[in-house]
Amino acid sequence: MLAELDVHRNDRVLIMLPDGPGFDESFAGAVHQDMVPLPVSPQLCAHDLAAAAAAAGAHLVLASPDQLPTLAELDAGPPILINGPHGPWIAALRLR
Repeated sequence: MLAELDVHRNDRVLIMLPDGPGFDESFAGAVHQDMVPLPVSPQLCAHDLAAAAAAAGAHLVLASPDQLPTLAELDAGPPILINGPHGPWIAALRLR
């Protein structure tokens, strides 16, 4: 999934997911693709997330779809919803 999102080796990926299977899979996927996974609190507001992304030089944010209204003010491309076995479980936002 990450390879298809135009994220490359050594790119930083913010993972804004709660502990659990989605977080674990995202973290392991980033490591497997030689990306740098950076966990951040899923409770960050968009302003703080933007500051963290800028400081880290992140190219992508992985969040849960229910966080999209909170993250709408980010300078990001349209969210890409990634389906799991029970429907969309991750929203990927490419940062500009």
